[in-house]
Amino acid sequence: MKNDCIGDEFMYKILVVDDSAFMRQLIKSVLESTGKFVVTVAQTPLIALDKVRKFKFDVITIDYEMPYMNGVELIKKIKEITDTKILMISAYTRPGAYTTFEALSAGAFDYILKPSSEEELEEFKYELIKKLTAVCEECKKEDTSKVYGLPAAVEGKILLEESIVERVRLARVIGIGISTGGPPVLERMFKSLKKDFPIPILVVQHMPPNFTKPFADRLAAITSKCIKEVSDNEEINGGCIYIAKGGYHLAVEEMNGKLYTRVLDLEKIKSHKPSADILFSSIAEACGRASVGIVMTGMGSDGSDGILEMRKKGALTIAQDEKSCVVFGMPKAAIEKGAIELVLNPDQIVDLLNRV
Repeated sequence: MKNDCIGDEFMYKILVVDDSAFMRQLIKSVLESTGKFVVTVAQTPLIALDKVRKFKFDVITIDYEMPYMNGVELIKKIKEITDTKILMISAYTRPGAYTTFEALSAGAFDYILKPSSEEELEEFKYELIKKLTAVCEECKKEDTSKVYGLPAAVEGKILLEESIVERVRLARVIGIGISTGGPPVLERMFKSLKKDFPIPILVVQHMPPNFTKPFADRLAAITSKCIKEVSDNEEINGGCIYIAKGGYHLAVEEMNGKLYTRVLDLEKIKSHKPSADILFSSIAEACGRASVGIVMTGMGSDGSDGILEMRKKGALTIAQDEKSCVVFGMPKAAIEKGAIELVLNPDQIVDLLNRV
C-alpha cells in the first residue's frame, strides 16, 4: 500500500499496539524521526481492533503482554480483518521464544527483541527501522519473473526434469539459509516433507541464542521428524534436520568419509552469527557437487557468497522466488551474483525434494 507522498518518498502507516506508554512513545519517535513513517498508537487490543477496522496500515507492531487479550490472540483477530503485515515485539527469554513462534504461526511476519539495556536499546532502534523499512519497500517491488526474466512457465518445466531430481538424489547434504519470514516457511515445508526423506538438512535461520533450541523443539513436535539444535562434532545422519545454534556459526567437515558438524565461535559475517555464507562455503568444500544449497526469504545478502562457491563446485543451487518472500533481499543478492540455478517457491522446493 502506498501512502502520503513527500517528494519522491512514500510515507508508510504504522500502528503500534502496546500497553506501555514508554514503548509506544519510543517506537513512535524512532520511526517518525526517519521521515518515512506516520505512526498511530493503541494502548489496548480493543482500541487496536477498532483502528484496524477503520484505517489501513502497512505494518502493525504488537506486544505480547496486554490487557483483555495477549498478542497472539490479537494477531489472529487482526488476520480475520486484514492481511496487514505484523511485527511481534518479543521478550529475550526462552518463554518469550515459545510465544514468538506462536505469534509467527498465527501470522506475524517477524519479531524484534524488546530492549532491556542501553546497548540493546540502540540495537532495537536499528532493527526496528531496518525491518519495517524492508517489509514496506518490498510491497513496491515487481515480481521475480519481471525483474529477472524468469517466466512462471519455466518453474513448472524445471520440476519435470529428471536430471534435476537425480542431482538432489545424489546429494550428501542440503543447506538452507533463511532469515526474515523464515520460521513459518520452514514449519510449512518440513511438515510437507515426506517422512522417509533420506538427505540431511542443515539450516541457518537468523535467530538469537535463546531462540534456536525452542525453534528446533517446536519443529520436531509439529512435524514428528528428527529436528534438533545442532551440537559440535556431531555425525550428520540422513533424514535429520539440524538447526544452527544462535550466537555460533555452523559448518560441515568431512572426516574419514563421514560428515560432521562444527559449531564455531567466530566473528559475525555480514552482521550475522550464524551465517549462511559459512555454512554454504563449508558444504562446497566438503561435498562439492554432491550437495544442494537453498537461499530463502530474508534481508541483506547473507549466503550469496557461500552459495556461489557451491555453484562453482557443481552443486544444485536454488533461490526462493520473490512473490513468496517476505523480504527478497537474500535470494535477490544470490541471483544477482550468478549463484542460482533455479528460482522456486517453497511448495515447489518441497515437491522437488519429495521426488527423491
